[in-house]
Amino acid sequence: MRGRIQDILDITSAKLVSGNPETMFSGVSTDSRLLTRGELFVALSGVNFDGHAFINEAIDRGAAGILAMQAAESAAVPVIQVADTLVALGEIAGGYRRRFGARIIGITGSTGKTTVKEMVAAIMTLAGPTLKTQKNYNNLIGVPMRLLDLKPEHVYAVIEMGTNSPGEIARLTAMAAPEVSVLTNITPSHLNGLGTIEGVIAEKKSIFSGTTRAAVFNPRSPYMDAVKIPERLKPVTFCLESPADVYPVEIRSSGLEGTDIVIGLQGQQRRVHIALPGMHNVLNTLAAAAAGLAMDIDPDTIAAGIEAATFPGMRSEIIVSEKLTIIDDSYNANPASMKAALDMLASAPHTHKIAVLGDMLELGQESERFHAQLGAWVAQTRIDHLVVTGAFAPVIAKAALAAGMDGRAVSVAPTLEDIQAALDQHLKSETIVLVKASRGIKLDRVVGYLKAVA
Repeated sequence: MRGRIQDILDITSAKLVSGNPETMFSGVSTDSRLLTRGELFVALSGVNFDGHAFINEAIDRGAAGILAMQAAESAAVPVIQVADTLVALGEIAGGYRRRFGARIIGITGSTGKTTVKEMVAAIMTLAGPTLKTQKNYNNLIGVPMRLLDLKPEHVYAVIEMGTNSPGEIARLTAMAAPEVSVLTNITPSHLNGLGTIEGVIAEKKSIFSGTTRAAVFNPRSPYMDAVKIPERLKPVTFCLESPADVYPVEIRSSGLEGTDIVIGLQGQQRRVHIALPGMHNVLNTLAAAAAGLAMDIDPDTIAAGIEAATFPGMRSEIIVSEKLTIIDDSYNANPASMKAALDMLASAPHTHKIAVLGDMLELGQESERFHAQLGAWVAQTRIDHLVVTGAFAPVIAKAALAAGMDGRAVSVAPTLEDIQAALDQHLKSETIVLVKASRGIKLDRVVGYLKAVA
């Protein structure tokens, strides 16, 4: 975003503490370390940081102005004061977004958001210049900062929206104003902030409240019967079974090499290969195709975009070496994604299968129940060895044993060194290892170790 200090005053209920309102700025930064000369510095305040402590550093680095909650007059640059800099950042992004005619697709859901986002972005890129959410920067900071990257040449923008507390999706949708929104699914996740599954439902469905034209969803997905689609929105459905606007006519799995699908698109059929394994990624593909359909993209472009999509690491990333195969899914975890990953592991053709699993965070009072459920799922897959770590490792292990898993096949490993020791005892030829937990458990370190010994 390029603009004047006066533009910020016009968009927000801000007060100019000092400086010239006609001062120009070349962009917006929330990190004084990354700020480049001429940018407006927004001093955000969080649990573990306070940007106000870095105002002087930002000025020294050449900030063109300061947006802050504390009245700190500066002779060097204009200072704008607001009641809440995070709210103001969203207001600025929303005001800026409305200057452009880009057609925006919003994407939320308990699982699959980033995968669907990458597929939709690949489709839309073939139709015209497209902006997309980078990595998984899908929160109240990441979304507005990406919207501020809009340029006149962008025809489309694909914006991923995440949440861990009530009201976040509504705020993100209000600033992005999507024409089409996709709800991938609803499963128990982020219960620490959202409380109950009813809280998750209320939060996820709010993406449709600020959507202007079409709602993309799976009508047979769990909890979708509790989601009322606003009458003003055109429903575009996807499902593993017909009737739906988008559904698979044929599915042929190639194991870990991916899946070939013949997709039915409102009477037309297109064959696509997706490089990601598992039925959950078939659903992700259908969701992306439905989003393309909702945006009036032709079937050939939809199919080509799906096949052209690339995906970030640590999300069902398959790493193959001469010694072993690794499924790196260490970025995030909730009950639904754990079940999908275990199904993927169970279907692999390898003769020896190991799962290294850690805690699923943010499940609140349901944590113990869901981790016990996970242990039972592991036993049902009949894998060769389970290594568990984290606070709920004993719960997972106990449930796996209760469900019939051999005690010799279960290792509780509190530390990285313990995990490595357990793996050293069980790695052999034709081994595949699934590594999955919430990001906070840092199981990417285990993936690093496995890569080193592979």
